[in-house]
Amino acid sequence: MSYPPRSQGLGSNLNSAYYLLRRLTRPAYRITGIGLGRVCELIRRTAAKHAPRTPLVINDFRGHAKFNCYLRDHMGSQIFFRGSYSEDQLSFLEQSLDTSAVFIDVGANQGEFTIAAADIVRHGKIIAFEPVQEYRERLVANIRLNGYSNIQIVPVALGEANGSMPIFDAEGDFCDGTKHEGLTTLFASETRSWRRETVAVKTLDSILDQLNVSRVDVIKLDIEGAEWMALRGAVNALAKYRPVLILEIGKETCRAAGYEAEDFVAWLIGQNYCIVRIADDKNREPISATSLVDFQNVVAYPA
Repeated sequence: MSYPPRSQGLGSNLNSAYYLLRRLTRPAYRITGIGLGRVCELIRRTAAKHAPRTPLVINDFRGHAKFNCYLRDHMGSQIFFRGSYSEDQLSFLEQSLDTSAVFIDVGANQGEFTIAAADIVRHGKIIAFEPVQEYRERLVANIRLNGYSNIQIVPVALGEANGSMPIFDAEGDFCDGTKHEGLTTLFASETRSWRRETVAVKTLDSILDQLNVSRVDVIKLDIEGAEWMALRGAVNALAKYRPVLILEIGKETCRAAGYEAEDFVAWLIGQNYCIVRIADDKNREPISATSLVDFQNVVAYPA
């Protein structure tokens, strides 16, 4: 079912139309070869221009979870009309967790990975790191919307030393006319130069010691170039728990952070991890420092 709970209401007639269109676009996005994807994208982009600035609630995210979708935003509109923003990574995550797992979501944003994991990890724990106040408030709202009690939010960025740093964002609309709420970074670049706020930075090792964590199964990091810095502050956790890592590696964001993506991959291999590219749910291609493309989502397995 694609409609929100009755208690939320459908709002205006225009909002009702968005829910109706969603019933069409979700299956249509998955049909290839006849141009339906382009039609769905036209619907999504058009909706972003006229949608309310308040969220529309869905109640079937990853099955039956509730989620606030901001249709004017890139990720929110994808989740609403497509069903998810990070489908291949989410599918991998869901296959990797059990009911007692501990999952760490670094760069949780509004909670796509956190909410997807929460219903699986009923007897375990999720630790969600989100330093940006606006997105952390959205994360809190989505957790409360579902009544989850197994999630702990930590309002800091992760790094290799404790301190504070400015966090930067892109100004203006994304290329599809939406606001892209997934571009905040600790490392300014030509396209991400707006100083959004100053955030606290902690090492993952110090946080896990404070929380008395005794198990870590999966860590997802999507922090726009700060992944290597965060993992250098988690070397004890990597050695002790040997978690599976779900990572975004982009050459541009790595360079903005002062290193080459190839060096990062070589370092991961030196930590006894093997790396595969997630192309889709079934196609996982082994990669090395010499086979990187400009951007890839990868999984690093402990060797």
